[in-house]
Amino acid sequence: MRLVPFLVAFVVLAATAGGAGATPASPARAGNLCGVGKSIASSLQSSAAITPSAGASLQTLGAQLKVSFTRIKAAEKVVLANASGSIKGHLEKVFAFDNTIYAKLSAANWNILVFAKNAQSFEAQAAKLKPDLAAIKAYFAKCK
Repeated sequence: MRLVPFLVAFVVLAATAGGAGATPASPARAGNLCGVGKSIASSLQSSAAITPSAGASLQTLGAQLKVSFTRIKAAEKVVLANASGSIKGHLEKVFAFDNTIYAKLSAANWNILVFAKNAQSFEAQAAKLKPDLAAIKAYFAKCK
């Protein structure tokens, strides 16, 4: 089954995971986007590894996606509040796409097969985000 790269936000937020070895600060108290990103990446690391396997049911995958996308949705406000300049525009585009995917998965009751029927329509949208994702990755690569 071919799905949209619905883990776009994981790419964005997990890009900071390399420096997230220290105990993460609460996102609400983090003072800058790098700190916020590291904290969120740390909380998403286990979720970012969501991959269908022979032993996992589609229902399990749907439940894992729901948890992960709910975390991303909850982090959006904090991330955008700490973002400035051109990076904020890139993040807004990625979050808008993620919110669309969240809404469609939620409407499908997190049923991957129902969502997959319309996945092709999202593939073009996801492809358009490549420059935004590249800019976000470059930004977070500079975080120390």
